[in-house]
Amino acid sequence: MIRKILTAALLGSAILLAGCVNLLPENTPFTVYRLSTPEPSGEMRDQAVIVGVQRPLTPRALSRDLIALSQNQGELVFAEGAKWITPVPRLVQDLIVESMDAFEPSLIASRPEDGVRAEFELATELRSFEANYMNGPNAAPTAVVRMRARLIRMSDRRLIAVEAIGAQAVARSPRIGDIIAAFDAASQEAMASVAQWTAEQVADHHDPDHQH
Repeated sequence: MIRKILTAALLGSAILLAGCVNLLPENTPFTVYRLSTPEPSGEMRDQAVIVGVQRPLTPRALSRDLIALSQNQGELVFAEGAKWITPVPRLVQDLIVESMDAFEPSLIASRPEDGVRAEFELATELRSFEANYMNGPNAAPTAVVRMRARLIRMSDRRLIAVEAIGAQAVARSPRIGDIIAAFDAASQEAMASVAQWTAEQVADHHDPDHQH
């Protein structure tokens, strides 16, 4: 379920990023959006393996809380009057953690700030998190989520596996609510794939006799 919170925020002078254009005027009232999250499984996980989920490395243009729209020739603009509830890197990190909690009972996801000792580390690079108007400015856009995932075994700092993961979902219309729904669908699919891939790699490389 996608929930939105009405708020008002003041945006200072528009910030122009390399290769990007910010179309937001000053003093814009924002609608703040969050993506739905899977329900935790609630299963006991006494034998589960702890995986530390790092915050994704993210291009500067995608590192804020603005909703990115990709137009002709890869130019990025940002949705007027709408933003995410938290900056995109934290949004994606939270979705990965919640997907592991919901779908992979063999894993316990942690964040660096949790202060726990993880047996594996999941590092990701976010390549795309935008609505792409690939069929023209008047057509419904496609939400595109792409990332590169790396799993590292902490006992010897060995790189276990690398995988490119992504998902797309076409919005029902160009309206912002439908665009957010497409982001939601693409994000849920991509993060569930990250969680599943991580669980498979951990199962192949976990040595219970050499836990921290």
